[in-house]
Amino acid sequence: MAWEQRQPAAVSSDESLVAVARLVREFHDLTVGTALAGEHEVVCHNDLSPKNTVYRLVSGALRPVAFIDWDLAAPGARIHDVAHVCWQYLGLGPAVVDVGEAARRMRLIADSYELSERQRLVSTVLWWQDRCWRGIEAEADAGDGAMVRLRDAGVVREVQRAYQWVSDHQGALERALQ
Repeated sequence: MAWEQRQPAAVSSDESLVAVARLVREFHDLTVGTALAGEHEVVCHNDLSPKNTVYRLVSGALRPVAFIDWDLAAPGARIHDVAHVCWQYLGLGPAVVDVGEAARRMRLIADSYELSERQRLVSTVLWWQDRCWRGIEAEADAGDGAMVRLRDAGVVREVQRAYQWVSDHQGALERALQ
């Protein structure tokens, strides 16, 4: 649910992950070849996560119907948003207790999106995580108050731990995508 810390279990169901991947694919496909995408593949949201997703009851179950918080949207590559979905919706990091299940769900997202370049998906998750913590550090060092608060709240360390977890399990995650 948009901006709720604790998400209902239905938000992370396989059915919701499939719907998220298809919704991302739909908005990406709408931007191919447009002036907004420029010379890039598509327009990327660049911050896809459950907190930026609107869910509605569909046949008695919560399903994603829209994305909010488009302030980071920019031209980019499809894989960037798909990798961000994997990181954020699966919570890839030390809290994951079943690597095989996380890998299966990563494959589910890639399959549902119909991602062709899946061999780069895990490395793109790592790219996002590295970019995230380094960006927070740089902006905090430059005096950005919001980034200082994030750093002080331990977000940099949290993202670094997530990066290490994905790096440690990269082989298993990549094998599931083959």
